[in-house]
Amino acid sequence: MPIFETSSWRRSVSEVEDRVSKGLADILSSKTQIKEILLPGVEVFLIDKRSPLALKYLLIEAVEAISDVCQHLLAKSRGIACNGYVDCILKAGTNGIIQEGLSRKLRKLADLRNSLIHRYWIIDDRELFNLCLSNLEDLSEFASQASIFVTSGKGPIPPG
Repeated sequence: MPIFETSSWRRSVSEVEDRVSKGLADILSSKTQIKEILLPGVEVFLIDKRSPLALKYLLIEAVEAISDVCQHLLAKSRGIACNGYVDCILKAGTNGIIQEGLSRKLRKLADLRNSLIHRYWIIDDRELFNLCLSNLEDLSEFASQASIFVTSGKGPIPPG
């Protein structure tokens, strides 16, 4: 029986909320900092060699926090383990923690994180800027959906 259906889930909600709250705060902090880097525009971003490095680091931080939140919620509410960043995000979608459409979008972000960490391919800074600009709100959407899941105490949110 998944943990969500037992009374221990109800008792541990504040523990889950605390851990999730920290993760969500980290995600939203990364989003704010990413927005500040993107705000001056692509040309300023490309001239300052530190901006792409900072942006890459913030993306890595955000994906790691997203995965941590997903892993924690999956384990506590469903008794499901994950194997890696992409797996956690996809399982969060298929198990109703977040909407599947969002999990597919965040998977691309996790793939980008893996590429940055393992240097599978060189990422063009202009492309990185545009990807971040067009997908920045996914971070807020994740925070919103994860918060709804935790505070509702009802389990999965409607798929979207």
